[in-house]
Amino acid sequence: MDAKPQTAPADRSYTDLNPVFDWVRGETSDDILIHLPGFKSDQVRVQIDSHGTLRTSGERPLDGKQWSRFWKDFRLPDNCKVNDVRAKFDDEMLQVHIPKMVVRGNGALPQPADAREPQSKEKAANKQEIEDNKSVDEKKAAQPASPKKMTADNRGDQSGGLSSIYMGLSQARKTLLMNVAVAFLVLFVLGLYLKYKFTKTETS
Repeated sequence: MDAKPQTAPADRSYTDLNPVFDWVRGETSDDILIHLPGFKSDQVRVQIDSHGTLRTSGERPLDGKQWSRFWKDFRLPDNCKVNDVRAKFDDEMLQVHIPKMVVRGNGALPQPADAREPQSKEKAANKQEIEDNKSVDEKKAAQPASPKKMTADNRGDQSGGLSSIYMGLSQARKTLLMNVAVAFLVLFVLGLYLKYKFTKTETS
């Protein structure tokens, strides 16, 4: 952005103005705001040359032969729409609106249909496989649980239980028989003792 003074007429004395400006950048457009106090719309010019340079300039009278002038150049963005650039002047403010060409997304070129087709088929196959697996799982969950068949291990477990019960009964029987034998033996010994005492009494 360069300031280039114009050639002054012989009967004029110029004071160069370096105006304050704001460049508001956006995604779809930019706006250049140039503050020009004391200027009117017919005292300002806006031009675009063939090199993509935006040139703003203007001059206005002060007192007598004194004039105020400005000149500012701006390099336009490479993606701007040159034919759609618009300028307006309002309330001592020059506004230049610069639309830009916007590339949607990441700017990648669209792929041909035949290049995208394998990927679509692969996604469809994966989706169908997932649906099939889901259907099989749902069918398994819906089926009632089949009654448990008795296997050799189960029969072995039951046989073991019966054996334990039988062993418990046999142990009780053995204990009863032992008690009966002991009682019989006591009675037998007691009978022998009584017989011995009775025989001894008769002999005396």
